[in-house]
Amino acid sequence: MKQSEPVRWWMRAEREFFQLRQNRRVLLSQLPLTLTMLLLVGLLAIIDPALVANREFLLGIALVLLLTAVAAFVPWERLPRLAPCVVPLLDFIAIGFLFHGATVSLNGISFLSVFPVLWLAWSDIPAVATRVIAFVGPLCIAWAPFIFGNVEPSRAGMIRPLLGPFILLGLATAATIVTKSLNGQAARLADSGAASRRRARQLDTILNVANAGVVVVDEYGRDVLMNKHQQVIHALATPAGAVEPDEGQLLVFGADRTTPVPEEDRPVRRAVKGEEYSGELFWLGDGVHQQAMSTSARQIVADDGSSQGAVVVFHNVTDVMLAMEAQENFVSNVSHELRTPLTSIVGYLELALDELADQPEAAYLRVASRNADRLLTLVDDLLRSASGGMSIAATEGELKSVVEAGVAAAQPHAKALAIELNYSVESGLAGKFDGVRMGQALDNLVSNALKYSRPESAVDVRGFRDGADLVIEVADGGLGMTPDEQARLFTRFYRTDGARSTVIPGVGLGLSITKTIVEGHDGTITVRSEAGVGSTFTLRIPAAGPRK
Repeated sequence: MKQSEPVRWWMRAEREFFQLRQNRRVLLSQLPLTLTMLLLVGLLAIIDPALVANREFLLGIALVLLLTAVAAFVPWERLPRLAPCVVPLLDFIAIGFLFHGATVSLNGISFLSVFPVLWLAWSDIPAVATRVIAFVGPLCIAWAPFIFGNVEPSRAGMIRPLLGPFILLGLATAATIVTKSLNGQAARLADSGAASRRRARQLDTILNVANAGVVVVDEYGRDVLMNKHQQVIHALATPAGAVEPDEGQLLVFGADRTTPVPEEDRPVRRAVKGEEYSGELFWLGDGVHQQAMSTSARQIVADDGSSQGAVVVFHNVTDVMLAMEAQENFVSNVSHELRTPLTSIVGYLELALDELADQPEAAYLRVASRNADRLLTLVDDLLRSASGGMSIAATEGELKSVVEAGVAAAQPHAKALAIELNYSVESGLAGKFDGVRMGQALDNLVSNALKYSRPESAVDVRGFRDGADLVIEVADGGLGMTPDEQARLFTRFYRTDGARSTVIPGVGLGLSITKTIVEGHDGTITVRSEAGVGSTFTLRIPAAGPRK
């Protein structure tokens, strides 16, 4: 057996024993002696009937039976804690009568003293007292004839019976040591169990306080732990009428909320296969009760590196998803409403330009027409932003002209803000790109740089080639940003704290659209910024054009 099994057995037996009423416990402690004696008397009645008629032997039998009755009927729970120990002490007297009544025929009957010795060993009396009694009690039984003067003491007569008391002393010593050891281990195991239960309660409290569903599975996919939030989520994904459904039966859908996710691609199944992931979106349940869950999984790794299961966390993001959907619907609706009058404005400006092509006023009309076109493009971008797409029509072109046109268009605004707008562009920046989109991206960067710069500062625009890439860099000496703000900078509708606190106009779409344009060219956009110092945006696209 394992080392812990005897301790568990001892604890279980001890727990069951001490759950009994005290009368029952005392009686059960006395019964081994009583039953052994009765069995012995029955055998002797067959083998040596004359012995059973011995007066001392009968007195010993009567005393054992009397003590058994006392053990059964005395209300021990009303007496002091050590009161039941009187019974095993009196057992030595009864065994003495049995021993002296049967000495001639059955000398080994003194070993019945084992039963009261063991009783005392697992009782509450001190171990030293048990050992003294285990030696002195059998010795008094053996020396009773000498003690009471019935027999003349002799050296041989006093030495011969010493073996029994010494054996019982050794047995009592071993029994008290083992009992103490087992009780100590049982106490430590009980303390460990109490600590484990305390940690389990703490863990259960922590898991249920967390506003997320948590499920722990073993390496075979069996549930080990599931908090209350996860139980609600699991019930949400359970089909009506299903009892303990498996993974494949749960109502788990993709981003469109209608296509069932294959069993192998579901959150828990992926975790069981050893995958780790974060922020995976699934829709659970159906109808009006359907909920969006952002799921993450981490593996539980053993000391040898093997997987012992996984932890899967479900965050309910339904409100966020519905808010995003409402936001996109709002942007789409507003953009549709703006597009109609803008289309009319652009059309009439084109007609006016046709009529006044040779007039001085045509220059003003061309500026208005160009900005109306850009505004119409912005509205189209809002529509595409709401629908998640933006088209890129890449053609051969010269990036230098795009930069020059963008800077020239922004110069009046820069002068009005008392900001010096500088640019330097290398020659030979030919490549394949969407000129209108790249102009829009540059306009967004320059417009942001001007908005967030201080008067009398400067904004520098550079265009150059870096290997196989075309690069535009826009640097300002404005408000700058913290690392946390930079991490969210390209998120739609996000505006920094500095922009909100200074009431700088904007809706937070420009950089998001710019990032979409650059990524549509298979390029990248990065930012270096320091709060209170300024920012530098670097737009990089391949000169060979997008792969698509």
